[in-house]
Amino acid sequence: MPESWSLLNPLAWLEAAVSGVLVAAHALLAAAGLDPAGGAAWTAAVVVLVVVVRVALLPLVVRGLRAAHRSAALAPQLRALQARYSRPAGSTAGGGRPRLTRDPADLARLRAEQTALYREAGVSPLAPLLPALLQVPVMIALARVLDGAARGHAVGLLTPVLALQAGAATVLGAPLSGSLLGGGAGALLGGVLVLVVASTTWATTYLQLTRGTDSAALEGPAGQAQRATVWLLPLVMAATSAAVPLGLLVYWATSAVWSLGQQLAVLRWLPTPGSPAAAARDARRGAASRAVTAR
Repeated sequence: MPESWSLLNPLAWLEAAVSGVLVAAHALLAAAGLDPAGGAAWTAAVVVLVVVVRVALLPLVVRGLRAAHRSAALAPQLRALQARYSRPAGSTAGGGRPRLTRDPADLARLRAEQTALYREAGVSPLAPLLPALLQVPVMIALARVLDGAARGHAVGLLTPVLALQAGAATVLGAPLSGSLLGGGAGALLGGVLVLVVASTTWATTYLQLTRGTDSAALEGPAGQAQRATVWLLPLVMAATSAAVPLGLLVYWATSAVWSLGQQLAVLRWLPTPGSPAAAARDARRGAASRAVTAR
């Protein structure tokens, strides 16, 4: 362990866990015939890390889906509640659609009643976000492991020899510790990885919005904000990807591809009630049932 190791440091434990998965995966890949000092082995080890993390998070994903379904069932009550705290159409400028009140006291009562509805239904608005939030410390730990390897320092369970190997490993001539801003081969590989991250993030968000969300939930300011995320989120991901190590970009790209596949599976088998995907699933089930009856 490095000198900075401390039993009371949560990040140190996380670095040990992340580096431990990398070391174990690297050993298995080397035993399978990959060059232990080559970039392919270390890149594949990062991919294995993504699979381990995302599989470990699946129970939280399922819990988040159930929370999202319960929240969707509350949508009519939430819309009725917001309507109670909206100005009549005739009092808005130009006689347009009703707008939510701006009175601080009314807004406080609205938030309290919304919270009570969520609590009564056993819904946590943060539940669907937990899998993404929990990946943040994992990526921080991976970035620290890669940074230490780039400087030849043992971090977590990486031995000095493995740290030197990981720091020197290259993919298509680009070091995994390099970045898109570093120029050369790293800029080319980084550009490809950023494109993968941005495009798959866009596709995942677009599918969720157009296939996995009730059209009624996309009305009003909240719906406009959701539509904006389809373009805003990929742009933010692309902008923040420029300076991170290529090894971490491999993690992001692999995780983004996993998220897209997971989204497609959810839309087909566990769609949100009231969404176009749920209607398509019910239509498939009806067609299958009629086909069985006709036999």
